[in-house]
Amino acid sequence: MRRYTKPAVVVTALGALSLAVLGSGAAVAAGTADGSTGPGSPSRVTAESASWNHGITQVNKRIVQRYTSEYLPGRDPALASKFVSPDIVVHFGGQTWQGRDTYLGIVAANLKAFPDLKWTVQDMRAEGDTVAVRYTMTGTHKGPFAGVEVTGKAIRSESMAFYRLSHGLIVEERAQLDMLGILRQMGAIPTA
Repeated sequence: MRRYTKPAVVVTALGALSLAVLGSGAAVAAGTADGSTGPGSPSRVTAESASWNHGITQVNKRIVQRYTSEYLPGRDPALASKFVSPDIVVHFGGQTWQGRDTYLGIVAANLKAFPDLKWTVQDMRAEGDTVAVRYTMTGTHKGPFAGVEVTGKAIRSESMAFYRLSHGLIVEERAQLDMLGILRQMGAIPTA
């Protein structure tokens, strides 16, 4: 790993962090790696754009990290408002739902079916306004789920979701749950 110790590079890195937290005024104060500070400098515009995109990407990733570590395990609907937009759009299984209340209803139904449901993040990647999460779900089937009555069987599923953020809130989720694997583990579909 290459370490940068030049003051201009350090200032640019700090500028990117400040930009993410404080807005574009911090980037103007930070300057650029080549030392140009004029508002019309082409390299300044490029550096500001790269810093802005990197900063927003990192902020979005941190929000989703907090969402998966604070809201999902705690299951507190009031906490959802810190992370989920009132107008969230959820895409799953060929269907689309909209609204935080609808989203909370889906989460509540899953928790009723699997009261001990646990999400464990395996991998997280961020680019621009989107954060991709690969996770493992484990739980015990103790309530109706996908038309299947209680079986008492333990399930384990590796799945993924793509979260799009705007203004610090999740505005869209595209979930890919391993439904076939879950239904097989519950005994609803015979294994091959």
